[in-house]
Amino acid sequence: MYEITPSVYLELAHLLSQQVADKEFFSGVVSCDDGDVQCRLVCTIVIAREKWPQDGRAWRTIERILPVWWELQTIAGGELIANDFSFKTLCRAVLDGEC
Repeated sequence: MYEITPSVYLELAHLLSQQVADKEFFSGVVSCDDGDVQCRLVCTIVIAREKWPQDGRAWRTIERILPVWWELQTIAGGELIANDFSFKTLCRAVLDGEC
């Protein structure tokens, strides 16, 4: 089984945050390489946002990420390999804390 490292979680969280931007719904793919293993997150998520004022503008921060469907594929040498991915751990990385 392929162990998903903290650095992979952080990379996927960063990529997902970029794709989500200010959206409230995302359905797509983000992927990164960890050595010779490709980690490919396919997901459909709903993003709950909280509005709060700062400097005279209303900011919409991510409050929760609600997964509708997700799958993390790990691919090495063209073959799918099992992994220990946790969506909750990814969610914590995106939100810098509790999910």
